[in-house]
Amino acid sequence: MSPTTTMTIRPAASDDTPREGSAVHTHGFLHARTVRGTAQSVRHCPEGDAITDPYVLLGIHSVGRAALVRRGITEVCLPGDLFACDGAEPFVLDEEGGFELHLVRIPRRVLTLTDRQVRDLGGRAPFADGTVAPLLGPLLRDVAGARSGDPSRTALRLAGAVADLVGLLAVEDAGSGTRDGGQDREALIGRLCAYVDANLWDRNLTPASVAEAQHISIRYLHKLFEGRGSTVGRWIQHRRLEEARRELARPGRDDITVSAVARRWGFASATHFSRSFRAAYGMSPSDWRDGRTRPVEACATVCP
Repeated sequence: MSPTTTMTIRPAASDDTPREGSAVHTHGFLHARTVRGTAQSVRHCPEGDAITDPYVLLGIHSVGRAALVRRGITEVCLPGDLFACDGAEPFVLDEEGGFELHLVRIPRRVLTLTDRQVRDLGGRAPFADGTVAPLLGPLLRDVAGARSGDPSRTALRLAGAVADLVGLLAVEDAGSGTRDGGQDREALIGRLCAYVDANLWDRNLTPASVAEAQHISIRYLHKLFEGRGSTVGRWIQHRRLEEARRELARPGRDDITVSAVARRWGFASATHFSRSFRAAYGMSPSDWRDGRTRPVEACATVCP
């Protein structure tokens, strides 16, 4: 196939006016673009913001068949096939004919995923089967097709639902095919994570207490999480923030205080919680609870 033209996907410049054949929408912390065209190459070219504000780029075709080239590997991408890429890595989609492509950008800071899980997710072949992909794929198409301007609270909850599904997608069948004790290690990590989840409320939850509860050394505990590209402390922080985010977004909880949520999920103080929440999600806990968003840039500009 010889593409007739080439489009390059880059982070948005100050002029964010959508080009012909594309549409850009923002929903909470999600940035979505739909691109339509004829046979051509669509290239993702990461730039500075992929390092300063890392993200995962999710893609799905409503129409068209393409060859997805990333990490030196070429894979067929059919309509309905979902693929994910680390925003810091380039990729090319060689579109064979007329196509409609949806791209949704989600910040790494809102995903409770380790560096290794993001790398693994970005290397998995396009898929439409399984438990999560059939739910996430149609949702991404709806997000990309919906115009910006939904009520802030609705947009934030929609973005949160996408983040939750991406997290599930990353761990679905991630441990299959392990050898030489790999399955035992994955089972132990599963128990460790379950223990952490059950004790997030405890301010004294530390790597030492987790290791003691599971009858392993702290050194081995850190080694297990190093193999997944994370640390125990970082995982505990991620999980606390994620549960706090969910509680603040629940319907009918407008009167809940930030201090109460901070206490419930084991944060040392409301100040520490607010600072950590803003660093992770780009807004304060009260803004998230009340459905207020701050101005954000769109995810990409399609350049001829």
